Amino acid sequence: MTAGTTATADASSASSHAIDPTLPYTPRKLTRGERNRREVFVFFSPRNQRVVTIADVVNATVALKFEFDPNIQKYVERPRRIQFTPKQQIDVSFWTRDMSGDERFYLVVPDTGIVGSTTGTVSIRDRSELDDAAQRNGIRMHYVTEPELLSARTWLATGFELLPLVWDYGRLATRSLIRNQIRARLTNTGRVSLSNLIKTLDFTPANVRAVVAGMIHQGELRLVDYLPGAADAVLEVVRA
Repeated sequence: MTAGTTATADASSASSHAIDPTLPYTPRKLTRGERNRREVFVFFSPRNQRVVTIADVVNATVALKFEFDPNIQKYVERPRRIQFTPKQQIDVSFWTRDMSGDERFYLVVPDTGIVGSTTGTVSIRDRSELDDAAQRNGIRMHYVTEPELLSARTWLATGFELLPLVWDYGRLATRSLIRNQIRARLTNTGRVSLSNLIKTLDFTPANVRAVVAGMIHQGELRLVDYLPGAADAVLEVVRA
């Protein structure tokens, strides 16, 4: 499934950085100091149709999980801050809205238990303190821990492989035609190999890979027992 060349054209256009005014939250911009001292990941999100800017690899991992979750309609990084102590505010990591309209706030808890605050850093190991702070700020918090993310590292590596292909899918003029032919191939059989699709469809391998990645991103297909970097993949229809 690996893309031959990383696609970045989507992220270069000015409109890709636009914020959706219909959403209740917008991402807090990182300060120059935060950009200098933290590892920052910037990529075009097909799910949000904008460039997202994520600080720290643990948060980028969660963003990628949301990106490839077909139940998520939109997600926003650093949607708001909450007052954690009288002198310290911390960022809520993400806000999401799912396809049913349900909205949630998430806080990513690193293994160190330390997150940035408006006055430096603060320990957030005590879950009850976090719950109390969220309640004082009128929200309910959901938590994602670093060990949870480590358990999903194989899929996350796959997500990093797929993302450039999903960018290609968004630019592909023939994507509907290829998608319909893939659907037709899977009408009577629930599974097919990627290599078989490439051999039997009259399109370039790159275009077939891009459409397959797009269908995985949309939740129409899933990979079966796939290991990142593998030359071939088994694809399965996601039944409603």
